[in-house]
Amino acid sequence: MQLNAVRRKETRSECQGGFTIIEVLLAMAIFLIGILAVLMMHINAINANSGARSVTQNYTWAMDKVEELLRLPYDDSNLAAGSHTPASDADFIDNNANGQIDEDGENGQILINWTVQDDFPVLDTKSIRVTVTQRVPLVGDKVINVDFIKADIL
Repeated sequence: MQLNAVRRKETRSECQGGFTIIEVLLAMAIFLIGILAVLMMHINAINANSGARSVTQNYTWAMDKVEELLRLPYDDSNLAAGSHTPASDADFIDNNANGQIDEDGENGQILINWTVQDDFPVLDTKSIRVTVTQRVPLVGDKVINVDFIKADIL
């Protein structure tokens, strides 16, 4: 009878399974690698969204300038042949990102200029290129160019 009691205890302890500390540590390491991969994907998505926002914003400023130039008369001084740069306090951009547009002495990271070429590609037209340059520290300049043609329509 004592022999049966001993066997019952051995059988019970053999049936009681659990995870060893090594198995738990290994599972935690695998889980941590997965979490780090998801975190890196999240960081990359945030950076990509920030870059896309910057490009969209620069393109919007370029198109605003295009629309402004298209409204001008064909012989306006802003459409004379050559390069043009608006005064820093008249570019309609919040260059120093403080929420105020065109404040006195504002000098920032966004530059807008345009180049006009007369009678190109045909007579009585002006070929105009609007360039928006954003200076980004440690990365370099991000440049957006928009080309359009203005015709002398009577």
